[in-house]
Amino acid sequence: MHRILALLALLALLALVAMTGTARPALAVGTRAFAVCTDFSTGSLDAVDLSTRVVTPDAAAIGSDAVARWYQGRVYVVNRFGGDNIQVIDPGAGYATLRQFSVGNGSNPQDIAFVSPTRAYVSRYGANSIAIVDPSTGAGHGFISLAGFADSDGLPEMARMVRVDRWVFVACQRLTNFAAGNPSRIAVIDTQADSVYDVDPATPGIQGITLALRNPVTTFEFDRASTRLLIGCAGDFGVNDGGVEAIDPVALSDLGVVASEATLGGDLSDIAVRDAHHAYALLSAGATCALRSWDPSTGDTLATLYTLAGGFSLPDMELDDRGELYVCRNDFGAPGLLVFSTSNDLLVAGPLGTGLPPVAVTFDHATDAVLASPPAMPAQPAASLAAPWPSPARSSARIAFALARAGETRLELFDASGRRVRTLAAGALAGGRHEVAWDLRDDTRNPLYAGVYMVRLTQDGKSLGTTRVVVVR
Repeated sequence: MHRILALLALLALLALVAMTGTARPALAVGTRAFAVCTDFSTGSLDAVDLSTRVVTPDAAAIGSDAVARWYQGRVYVVNRFGGDNIQVIDPGAGYATLRQFSVGNGSNPQDIAFVSPTRAYVSRYGANSIAIVDPSTGAGHGFISLAGFADSDGLPEMARMVRVDRWVFVACQRLTNFAAGNPSRIAVIDTQADSVYDVDPATPGIQGITLALRNPVTTFEFDRASTRLLIGCAGDFGVNDGGVEAIDPVALSDLGVVASEATLGGDLSDIAVRDAHHAYALLSAGATCALRSWDPSTGDTLATLYTLAGGFSLPDMELDDRGELYVCRNDFGAPGLLVFSTSNDLLVAGPLGTGLPPVAVTFDHATDAVLASPPAMPAQPAASLAAPWPSPARSSARIAFALARAGETRLELFDASGRRVRTLAAGALAGGRHEVAWDLRDDTRNPLYAGVYMVRLTQDGKSLGTTRVVVVR
């Protein structure tokens, strides 16, 4: 017990030190952007210093159709159509290619999701199975069939992926002759079993999450305030039949349409989320394209930040960890990276010249990080207390618990010294599952300092469990 208390006190101290700025936070801070650039015959990886915005063009030669992911000090380039391989680049070794390994001739890989340093999944547009690879060696370790998600052409058209705790979510477009004529689905992969998870056991067959919209084309974005995954669906191009859809990564269910293309104003190319009430969308409409801000809580468009001639000249964007939005401008007139401040949505730099036009951007911090989620609670649970979600928490958290029976119940939070700082639930509660939201404030509604807090659940004076939550500011 003394060791546990000492560890909690140390964690609280480290969080407080990070908050006051007297020491560098433990989490890595981004220093570079990486732009995938192409003229569709050749490709290059460019690097950008985030402090000076100086571009290092042609840092590495890559395929002409590619995307990039960052993981543990390496850039993983997914060379897609005509490349069919994963290229591992080390920025610390002069952008040398450490290894390059095939994931199947004609497989047209689209994304890579990391389970561990020695295991990753590769989605493949031209195949009906996900490849399991060792990213540290390039060795293959089998496949996960998604044939059950295919449409009449025998392919599920699997595209972007994201990992949330033990689950990997795979967007299956299910197109026929590139037309969005079939319902699109999200396949859920159980990383502990390397198999597709059935989200609806009551229905025959292995079920995924069926989307209301069709043709998911963007990356998955995490809406931290509501703990939702958001993904943009384009539907049929040239028709405002798509939008942004939300997914519950804990209940493994669809939450419906958050914003429509009709309201946003065009075919979606990408989305990014700043906070609960401010997000961004890249849109194409006829001969023009635009960057617009919108409200994820209402779906309403807020403002148009930038417009450009050329229907698909703004293909990708990403938020860095210093409050900036990097947007790819890939027209041949003035190609480069646009940099917007997310504090006021104003253009602060760019286009930063990249030589070849940029089509995708990422950073050397955890933009594609593994997210943490609480374990799902059983339908008829015994008394239990789930880990707060998310943790670390910045603005809010959800705490779920289950009661085996009715009784006088208290859910309380304590700081590292054992002082109670917030009572989240108190009174007679029925048996079953419950969930409360916490705004990271104390009982007097003052914001709590960064640190480690204990959550305790009691019923009729008896402890039913304790857990902890880390607050960061």
